Amino acid sequence: MELTLDELKDLIQTINDSELREFSINEGDYALHLSKNDAPTMVQPAVVPEVMSDGAGSVTSTETQNDAQPAEVLGSFITAPLVGTAYLRPNPDAKPFVNVGDHVAVGDQVALIEAMKLMTPIKSDVAGTVKRILVSDEDMVDYDMNLIEILPD
Repeated sequence: MELTLDELKDLIQTINDSELREFSINEGDYALHLSKNDAPTMVQPAVVPEVMSDGAGSVTSTETQNDAQPAEVLGSFITAPLVGTAYLRPNPDAKPFVNVGDHVAVGDQVALIEAMKLMTPIKSDVAGTVKRILVSDEDMVDYDMNLIEILPD
């Protein structure tokens, strides 16, 4: 499937004029995703080692093998299974599902995600202690975005 530039512009205008928030096409090698959601994108800056010359024409890196150890990841992440609005409490007047330091078991509900007026419960797939909550109540979340970090038992 291929779209001409004019067809793509027409499609974008049609989506923009409609109440649709997202539109996706996946056919073979062709994939197109259009979204009007304002979900933040987390970008990690690239680490570029500094390069110095010793004056004799040879180049050395300021980063050595001993300094370049990978960061140890201890936690397990609960991720968003869909795009929507994350809720960390069952209703505005209730206490949060979980707080940092709480222990969760497999299957415990830790959040809700609302998409198209449907509430999807988010449950823990690992038992452990809540290390970090990475989103705020009513944040827009993207598919596969990390929501909560759990330190497994």
